[in-house]
Amino acid sequence: MSRAGHTRITQHALRKTLEAVTAQAFRIGAGNVAAELEDDAGKLGVSLSVKLSLPPLLGPRKTTDTVFQQAQAARTQLVSRGLELTGLEIGRVDIRLAGAKEQPRTKDQSTERVDERRVL
Repeated sequence: MSRAGHTRITQHALRKTLEAVTAQAFRIGAGNVAAELEDDAGKLGVSLSVKLSLPPLLGPRKTTDTVFQQAQAARTQLVSRGLELTGLEIGRVDIRLAGAKEQPRTKDQSTERVDERRVL
């Protein structure tokens, strides 16, 4: 037996879902993403602020993609995964990369740095 009614997804739930999808795409914690939602000609417009950590500038890189390539891949993933999870068609997605900070050093990296100073 089916019951009549409505299912509504709150703006807060949508925002948190899209923040989580974005964090996953950038491989960062969800606390490093903030989203604002707006109407985009009947579609869901999303403005994102993403705090990225800088890799050590002299160390080996984990990826060959630039931050712009990473943002484009994240945008594509957000649109497809957002539709899959929410059922809403996502229109414009603006991504602002902000708050870059150096990644915390591991104990090995700290030791290497001390050893480098001793040699010099």
